[in-house]
Amino acid sequence: MRAGGRRWRLAIGALCILLAILAAVTAYKMPDAKDAGPKPALGLTTSLPLQWSDGGIEADLAKDVQPHPVFVRLSSAYNVEPIDDLQRLKTERVPMLLLAQPRALRPAELVALDSWIRGGGRALVLADPALQWGSLYPLGDKRRPLFTSLLSPLFTHWGLELVLPMNDDSAFVIRKLGSANIRTKTPGEWLPGENAKDLAAAPCRISAQGLLADCRIGKGRAVLVADADFLDTPYWEGRGVRMLSGSDEFDNIIWLEAALGALRDGRAISRDFMDQ
Repeated sequence: MRAGGRRWRLAIGALCILLAILAAVTAYKMPDAKDAGPKPALGLTTSLPLQWSDGGIEADLAKDVQPHPVFVRLSSAYNVEPIDDLQRLKTERVPMLLLAQPRALRPAELVALDSWIRGGGRALVLADPALQWGSLYPLGDKRRPLFTSLLSPLFTHWGLELVLPMNDDSAFVIRKLGSANIRTKTPGEWLPGENAKDLAAAPCRISAQGLLADCRIGKGRAVLVADADFLDTPYWEGRGVRMLSGSDEFDNIIWLEAALGALRDGRAISRDFMDQ
């Protein structure tokens, strides 16, 4: 009985040690993406069907439609918050903003946007003079993405003019931005505005054969792209030759990610993505 009691006590002791080890292992948690800290915030203002499909939120809920792949990519790195009224910039802390072919902004919104940038805001603006993005809705329907950018008053204020070169609009266009290959259709071009008399003192530097303009506005910065079609999947998705972005056929989205990263960190856009 004594030997049996001793074995019993040893077994209970071993079990307690095992339970303590299991408790310690359970309490230890391998770090994951959530433990790395919150994602940086990114405001999004757009008429493009990125978060919701062309049919809107009601159609998405009915059909269980997923967001556009660009929205999914952005959401993996940023806390993306759609902003419908840019007057919110007056009262809410929005460190960075993506304006992708936004709807027509009211004068008060244009003033709020300009003031926000001058106060230190950072924006990536995609302004297309002739958007080719497909839609379920006919031309003239307010539910369609905006066909042409209506931000001209803001661009004029910054000493720029957005134009559409008279090229053949029937085919894809591949633009070489350094080592990046960007495929799109009917891209626009930035030109110095009529009021930009002193180009050396102008706040915007035009590059990439007129496709890009990097503007230092007050304490803030706005990088302008004379195109928005390059976001859509037909222009960059594919199983072709692996390029800078890995599985993407063209480098449209890795350029977008690099431009946002440069704005976020206060860096110059890499020369790899500028003139060559």
